[in-house]
Amino acid sequence: MELFLKILVIIHVIAGTCALIFGGIAFGLRKNTPNHKPIGRIYFWCMTVVFITAMIVSVAKSLLFLFLIGVFTYYSTIIAYRSLRLKNLHEGQKPLKIDWIIEIIAGLTFLGMITLGILIFMKHGGFGWLVPTIFGAFGLLSVKRNITLLYKGPTQTLYWLKKHIGHMMGSYIGAFTAFLVNQTPHLPFINPTLLWFLPTLIIMPVMIMEMKKLKTQPINK
Repeated sequence: MELFLKILVIIHVIAGTCALIFGGIAFGLRKNTPNHKPIGRIYFWCMTVVFITAMIVSVAKSLLFLFLIGVFTYYSTIIAYRSLRLKNLHEGQKPLKIDWIIEIIAGLTFLGMITLGILIFMKHGGFGWLVPTIFGAFGLLSVKRNITLLYKGPTQTLYWLKKHIGHMMGSYIGAFTAFLVNQTPHLPFINPTLLWFLPTLIIMPVMIMEMKKLKTQPINK
């Protein structure tokens, strides 16, 4: 069993490294270049391998936090992917059952993260509760927005592209965060809590600028 888990960890690290590389390339190429789609597809499957290996290792070693963060990151990845399949919601397209299942599982997971944060605060105090609580709150807000979109339909054009960009960059933030947090022993001069939020602080402004470039229009229903 230990050998099997070691192999999974190696696969996890390789897939995560490839995800960081191809995710960066996909963003650099942008959507209007012919290579963006195939590179983005490679990123998606790398993140899928990362997710599967993280789930197995976290369950085998009872690493609850790894499990929760794995779901958080892959949620963004799968929503970014599904947004490309839901371009016609404004024309009456209906979401599939899998779309609702994704939101339910993610919502329960994010509630679990918030609960974990509360329990950590009550038991230990300090700042350890911040990471699960903030990530859980952001995730739950995202679930609320996605459910509203699926149930009521979009109110603006290019909704699917905004969803794709926002969640794909959110996915990349998760992958980048995991990489940095694993480097904590090699970065003793940086507060470990800061490492959890550094990728967000770096990538979020870029994401906001990309969103502002999209010229959306209200959808008349």
